[in-house]
Amino acid sequence: MNILERTKNFYEECNKDMFKDISAYLAYGYIHKTPESFILAKTVKSDSEIHPAEQWNTTGADAWYVHVAIGDDWIMDWINLMPFPLPKVGWMRQLKKKPVKFWDLESILRRRK
Repeated sequence: MNILERTKNFYEECNKDMFKDISAYLAYGYIHKTPESFILAKTVKSDSEIHPAEQWNTTGADAWYVHVAIGDDWIMDWINLMPFPLPKVGWMRQLKKKPVKFWDLESILRRRK
């Protein structure tokens, strides 16, 4: 199964609109796609009362929010490709209904060594 089929299956399982997300991230976020991974990400404020998925055009952002990530070792793909570093990186486990958790970028970078 190719990466877009895997992404489509993920969205169907979550009952979300893949094309709505892709359109929003094309306009206001970042999209990374290879044959092995698909990532939607954007800059956010990690301490905001507004959920990261609802933050757009955030000034004073201190974190990357990874909205969707499909593929093996996607976090290292994103860390290596992010346009610029921010102090934190956050994501949630959508299928497990877990809340967004932010991690210090430095701790992630230390683990990859």
